[in-house]
Formats: sequence, C-alpha cells, structure tokens
Amino acid sequence: MKRFVFKLDTLLRVKRNREDEVKRRLAEKNREAETVRTEIEAAQAELKEFQRSVKEHRAGGGESVAELRQSVSHRNALKIKLLKAGQKLDNVMVEAYGINQELIKAAQERRAVEIIREKRYEEWKKENAASEQKFIDDLSQQMYVRANK
Repeated sequence: MKRFVFKLDTLLRVKRNREDEVKRRLAEKNREAETVRTEIEAAQAELKEFQRSVKEHRAGGGESVAELRQSVSHRNALKIKLLKAGQKLDNVMVEAYGINQELIKAAQERRAVEIIREKRYEEWKKENAASEQKFIDDLSQQMYVRANK
C-alpha cells in the first residue's frame, strides 16, 4: 500500500509558521498593553495619593502661595502623565487590532491549504480503497478459476 503524499505540505508548513509568527507578535503586543495598563493604574494611584495628601495638608492650614503653585503644577504633571499613558495604550491597542487582523488572514490562508489537503486525502483514500478492492477481486477471481479447473 502506498503512502499519502501531499505536494503542498511545504506550503502548509510555511502558512502554519506564518500564523505562529503573527500569534507571537500579538502576544507581545498584548503584554505591552498590559504593561501600559499597569502604568496607568500606578499613575492613577499616585494622583489619588497626592490629592489625598494635599487635602490633609490644606486642612491643617498655613499653606503658602508657592506651595499652592507647586501642588497645582505637580497635579497637572500627574494628569499629563496619565493622559500620555492613556494615549500610549490607545496606540498599542490599535497596533494589536492590526496584528489581530493579520492573524485572521493568516489563519484563513492556512485553513484554505488544510482544506485542500483534507480533500486530497479523502480522494487518495477512495482511490486506494478502490485499488485494494480491485486487487481483492482479482485474487478471488483467480482463486475461483483455479478451484473450477
């Protein structure tokens, strides 16, 4: 019995490797997004803590104009830091979406070649079964002829 050979196995392997590469890039981008989310959470916590400490300090009274300016300036810097981190997250998510679209296309291309392979394998199985049946029929016919001689 001969073995099934798919002439496009190399192409299928290339498509699988391409899909794996895109999956790896998407995982890296998701890790990057998670890092940025952590930065945002840290900036939010820092801003809340600063606002809490300023509120406590002001409750005590006796704050100078320079301290007020400094606290406003620092709060604005923290808000800008938070805004930039949010923009960075948006950019990373847009890139991740693009990579996800690449992944969908790569998976479709791989699946198309796999479908061709499956169809060819089914055809091969039918041809192989037919040739085996023909061989068995020939054997039984020869046995019948020999038995009747």
